[in-house]
Amino acid sequence: MGNSEIVEQLSHLFDPRTIAVIGASNTKMKWGYIVPANILAGGYKGKFYPVNPHDEEILDHKVFKSVKDIPGEVDLAVVTVPAPAVIPVVKECVEKGVKSCIVISGGFSETGEEGTALEKEITKLLDGSGMRLVGPNTMGVYSARSSLHALMPPVRPVAGKIGFAAQSGNLGTQMLSLGKALGVGFSRFVCIGNEAELNCADYVEYFAEDPDTEVILLYIEGLREGRRFIEVALETSPKKPIVVLKAGKTEAGARAALSHSAALAADETIFDGVLRQAGMIEADTTEEMLDIAKAFAAVPHPKGKRVGVLTWGGGWGVVTADALAKYGLELVELPEDTRKQLDSILPPYWSRGNPVDLVGTLDLSKHFSCIEILARCPVVDAVITLGTMGATSSFQSFVLEGPLPGELNGDLGGGIKPRVIAGEFLKQLQAVDEAYREKVIDLMAETDKPIIAVSFPTSGAITPMLASQSEVVIYPSPERGAKTLAALYEYREFLDRKHALAR
Repeated sequence: MGNSEIVEQLSHLFDPRTIAVIGASNTKMKWGYIVPANILAGGYKGKFYPVNPHDEEILDHKVFKSVKDIPGEVDLAVVTVPAPAVIPVVKECVEKGVKSCIVISGGFSETGEEGTALEKEITKLLDGSGMRLVGPNTMGVYSARSSLHALMPPVRPVAGKIGFAAQSGNLGTQMLSLGKALGVGFSRFVCIGNEAELNCADYVEYFAEDPDTEVILLYIEGLREGRRFIEVALETSPKKPIVVLKAGKTEAGARAALSHSAALAADETIFDGVLRQAGMIEADTTEEMLDIAKAFAAVPHPKGKRVGVLTWGGGWGVVTADALAKYGLELVELPEDTRKQLDSILPPYWSRGNPVDLVGTLDLSKHFSCIEILARCPVVDAVITLGTMGATSSFQSFVLEGPLPGELNGDLGGGIKPRVIAGEFLKQLQAVDEAYREKVIDLMAETDKPIIAVSFPTSGAITPMLASQSEVVIYPSPERGAKTLAALYEYREFLDRKHALAR
């Protein structure tokens, strides 16, 4: 199958003009109500047809007795009926000429032999039909372009550049929700389910050609067509980074994967070799999965492993130096010319080395100048800046949540309360945050170097700045920033090897 064919076929899945929900219901605790409610509440603008042989109206829409009764073409059918009723429903979809179908229902190969037999019957019905099928045992799809939220949970992801395919709907949709809190935006999402027909390789092939997708994110428990997956990944990785979280590596995890999505877990050693061969970037945790994906979507790849570090205090610089060394990056020695430029800005007692210790300098314009000097330094390939961002969040948690120092409790005279002054100062800090963001974006565009920020939110809450990262990246610890930078460099090394072999 050519790339253009899979793109055409899956366009009916991700950007449907017409949707039929088969098994739609007026009973609010059924998926037949929740899924269509999510579709409509999510802002889908295409034609929507509920299908149920017993009702006349659902969610203010006329109900059809069968999908075959719907006038005109149906791009996408979403099936929510119980497993024993799925076979005749899919048969009707094939007869109608439906272009794509999502089977939400569980109770198939993940449950054992009887469910496996049902699943095989579904695939037989598809032979020669041209209809593509997601699932069964799936939580649905999301598409930013079409405002399509054909999902079981009421998740409203941020639109972005990441295409995400997951073999767990629960994990996948929770990552969409967490992504919204962290400013990680998605172009498409699909819960792969049992892969009775469409499989992981198909989605990677589609994402590779999708103009809305710049980064591909995968959660994998096992592979149905391992050889084809490798071939597609090899073709895709030089064009777009693929970030993978592979679960089911342990014996216990493999058993859980089989009962969860009927996935046959791959041998860890073999899978790790496949990842490296195909240039995919492996995340070790769900946290890393989002950390790395959002960086690929926002910042340039470093051309080398030499890092300049700017820190508001010395201790964090030491921690960052250790983290960089752990992940194979280099804390580069700054040339004399760069140190002289920093001498003109910082107090005479600054560290005169890398990390560049700001020794508590409060003038944030000097922070900006130091970032600029490091980013333009010819021996620096990437910059990590610690503590320059996050002043807003730290101050907000102190003023609005914690007690004020004794001298600030009470009236400051003239009826002026300390928290009023704090509120005004907070606005000034927010303006500084925005200026920082603009400065970093401009510097990355000018130098083609990544600038990674580390903030230290004191309240444990996700701060507004951490949740607005479409063009910058901010991490809550230097270890996470360093690990992400190492992933960016790993991908750059892969691209360099590919280019060298192509010569």
